[in-house]
Amino acid sequence: MDMPRVSHRYVDVDGVRVFYREAGPRDAPTLLLLHGFPTASHQFRRLIDALGTRYHLLAPDYPGFGHTEAPDGFRYDFEALAGVLEGFVRAVGVSRFALYAFDFGGPVGFRLAVRHPEWITGLIVQNANAYEEGLSALARAAIAHRTGEPGAAEAVQELFTLPVTRGQYEQGAADAAQLDPDAWTLDQHHLDRPGRNAAQTALALDYHSNVEQYPRWQQWLREHRPPTLVLWGRNDGFFTEEGARAYLRDVPGAELHVFDAGHFALAERLPEIAPIVERFLDRLPAPAERRALRIAVLGASGHLGGAVATEAVARGHLVTPLGRADADATDPAALAAVLGGHDAVVASPKGGDHLVPRAAAALLEALPKAGVERLLFVGGGGSLEYAPGRRFVDSPDFPPQYLETARDQAQALDVLRAATGTPVVWSYASPPPMHLVPGERTGRYRAEARDTPLADAGDVSRITVGDYASAVVDAIERGSFVRRRFTAAY
Repeated sequence: MDMPRVSHRYVDVDGVRVFYREAGPRDAPTLLLLHGFPTASHQFRRLIDALGTRYHLLAPDYPGFGHTEAPDGFRYDFEALAGVLEGFVRAVGVSRFALYAFDFGGPVGFRLAVRHPEWITGLIVQNANAYEEGLSALARAAIAHRTGEPGAAEAVQELFTLPVTRGQYEQGAADAAQLDPDAWTLDQHHLDRPGRNAAQTALALDYHSNVEQYPRWQQWLREHRPPTLVLWGRNDGFFTEEGARAYLRDVPGAELHVFDAGHFALAERLPEIAPIVERFLDRLPAPAERRALRIAVLGASGHLGGAVATEAVARGHLVTPLGRADADATDPAALAAVLGGHDAVVASPKGGDHLVPRAAAALLEALPKAGVERLLFVGGGGSLEYAPGRRFVDSPDFPPQYLETARDQAQALDVLRAATGTPVVWSYASPPPMHLVPGERTGRYRAEARDTPLADAGDVSRITVGDYASAVVDAIERGSFVRRRFTAAY
């Protein structure tokens, strides 16, 4: 009989003792299982048994749930949960995984995906809402309460009682005999542990922050178009079937399955859902870093172009370094002649006489002729904004020695954005406007599509050249930030 060995472990994440279940070979594709309310990782036990011999499965408990132990003073909100999960992923040493998001797993998982799109190989959504139309009247009433409002804390207390816990399983179920009563009994045991009522109250009163994040998550879906599988119990009392179908707007190629089941569709329909999940995981492309891409690097002799070329070679890609002797960066015909046969082009041009924007225009003309779709333009940070509509390059204290280059790089971004009908799948990378510093790759950076710098807790936007080069190669491998400018920092 082929059954997985399931390990039950703890790992420390900034003082939080995170409990998790792990099964499957470490060198197999990883699936991160994110549970919902009011349950914990134990909700995935049968799915782990079904899939754990072929895939590497990780199922953690959040702070305030299951066996995870948080220190006194831990701040219970969804940003904090996502922060612990981010630390968990790093602590267990995975860097690429498919994400299974159920209920609370949506708010936690989407925050993780926005912070690290390069981590996500695929997305499985099971009754995890990200759209206004997916909120039932019951859900809207529950999330209307806010911290500090008179009576708000008392109003959500009923959510943590056994009748409601059990009801979340039984409401909408097509066959209650398929539901294991141990599920809600164990859920309630953990809800009734010391300190859990306060933790769950804080999270319930913070749930409105997730609805406020919906546009950002939808934007992430549109930009990254991850392979997506949507599984939904249509009789869910909180999240309606309209919320399931809304995913198809932002990820038109998503696979959708709607079941005659309630909120905990997996508990009732596992024999049908597990094979669907297995087939979806089998169809996911191998991680791009395992496939050797043919990448041409214009400006490979320069500081940043050279760093990108070095990073790409280190990942096993086939890099063609190109300089002025190989082709005139402003001549579309010359570029087309040397760029044919490549999977992607990285352009990091430098020079006077407005060479940078002229090169951007030439590449837009040359790449379709060369049969190359993907362009990653390594631009500047001067065109980032320090206030709405106010770019660093236009500020009176911008360093004069960099002014001409920064203006040219800003104009190159304008050229790319103006090419609305181009078949070229371009991305424009901007480093922090000031603190792009020497240093090696750490892999701990963030990357987002935005026109303002990313900053750390001290309001400093900073990244090493090694990590910036890594962000560029990640964008090529993932196909992310399509026709968008992105920036990276810690």
